[in-house]
Amino acid sequence: MTASATVAVVLACCSALAYALSAALQRRETSRTADGPDHHDSGLPFFGALLRRPWWWGGVAAMVVGAMIHVVALGFGPITLVQPIGVTSLILALPLDARLERRRIHRSEWVGAVVLVVGLAGLFVLAEHQPSTVPPNAGLVLGTIVTVLLVAALVTLASGRAPAMPRAVVRAAVSGLCAGSTSGLVRLTFRLVQDGRSAWLIAAVLAAVVILPVASILLLQTAYRDGGLDAGLSTQITLDQCAAMAIGIVVLGERFALGVSGAVLAGVSAVVAVVGLVTLIRSGPPPAPHEPAVTAASAPPR
Repeated sequence: MTASATVAVVLACCSALAYALSAALQRRETSRTADGPDHHDSGLPFFGALLRRPWWWGGVAAMVVGAMIHVVALGFGPITLVQPIGVTSLILALPLDARLERRRIHRSEWVGAVVLVVGLAGLFVLAEHQPSTVPPNAGLVLGTIVTVLLVAALVTLASGRAPAMPRAVVRAAVSGLCAGSTSGLVRLTFRLVQDGRSAWLIAAVLAAVVILPVASILLLQTAYRDGGLDAGLSTQITLDQCAAMAIGIVVLGERFALGVSGAVLAGVSAVVAVVGLVTLIRSGPPPAPHEPAVTAASAPPR
């Protein structure tokens, strides 16, 4: 592993820790936020209540720090190296969340988390960790941005009438799609600047980099509220990795090692990851009861 790759790995680990703290704090505050008579309303009252909770802002600050570190890591290494390390935030977030809630972590939660990490780690091991030298195609770049935005909008709207848990999983998945696409587009921005590409293409990518993270954060809050940490974070992380690596492979030309054999092993790893994801969703505790925002807005984590 080169020196740059080593730096990328260290920074990615630090980013994962910040994301884990952010997830635990945000999940706690969204589950405590009252939203009138209907706690499942995802409109302005819910987000307005969140804005009045100081510890939710602490979670946002931790997320921003994690995102900044992640961006720097992408400057040192390819997506297929940096992105999968982010899955460790799930392992770190579980004990943090349990500590805040003063609960025990179920054995099935640990099993699901470990299986999920093993599956995604398989994808990490198979990555070549070397960026492609082929310049990204402008049409493909713009098509990817439009596709991600359309899919995110349509799936989010379609999930509006679903029951709480399916809605949480779907919106966490869309949140992961937006977050992973952001990571892929950040790495793409570095390439476009290095290659001296046109300013309008770079501006289009940067516009998506601004829009997608905001959508990801908002969707993740409703996922935490309706489905809790296990369902929300595990689904978000899985789709985050898949979306980022898909952009790395399709748009940036990054590849898995071992050719066809590597692709088959990557498929097996993906199946293992899905098994872990389903186990986590089914074994996690239900979301905590909502508390009135007036009495809980400034309460610190226990």
